[in-house]
Amino acid sequence: MKQVVCVAAGLAWAAVCPAQLTREQKAADFGQLAALYAKNFAPYEWKRETLHYDLFDLAPWMDRVARSKDDLEFYEICAEYVSRFESAHDVFSVFSSFSAELPFAADIYDGKVLIDFIARSRLPAAEYRFQTGDELVSIDGKRAGDLIRELDARGP
Repeated sequence: MKQVVCVAAGLAWAAVCPAQLTREQKAADFGQLAALYAKNFAPYEWKRETLHYDLFDLAPWMDRVARSKDDLEFYEICAEYVSRFESAHDVFSVFSSFSAELPFAADIYDGKVLIDFIARSRLPAAEYRFQTGDELVSIDGKRAGDLIRELDARGP
């Protein structure tokens, strides 16, 4: 009976304490991704000549993978590696039930990013003095317009 309790407790603990990939696991996973392209990506020479992108030059990618601080940064590196092929047939997806949303929304009106919704139950006006119609000027130190252009250039 003690073994069953210990196993159940261990499983419960593991469920609430998700772990990050180790440096070795990230290197192996990225190596697997690169190997799939090395073996199966038919237009390699064409992409190398037209985009000046060599999928076999893994050193800079592996350096970034080794320096990645968490799984999310690692997955962004993987997505960037795949996106560099500029191929509509290739996609990098991470299947997850995670979702996040902001308690406000903004949209572009006459070339300006304006706040058009605020969930005041989560952002009380007394603490968060911005209001509907205010312009969103920057996000994480980047001008809103620059960030929109950057994200638009990345594509869907």
